Amino acid sequence: MPEHVSRRPDGHRLPALPQQRQTGSRSESVELTAEERDAFAELVRRLGDRAA
Repeated sequence: MPEHVSRRPDGHRLPALPQQRQTGSRSESVELTAEERDAFAELVRRLGDRAA
């Protein structure tokens, strides 16, 4: 039996994680300032340069 599964005293399996919802939650967003957008764009550029 995998480590992440245990058994209750009555023999039923106990998953390590509770049952998850099948549908996602609604989308959330935040507004970024111009400075935050620029900083994020710079971060993406730098990470892209590392991958090459």
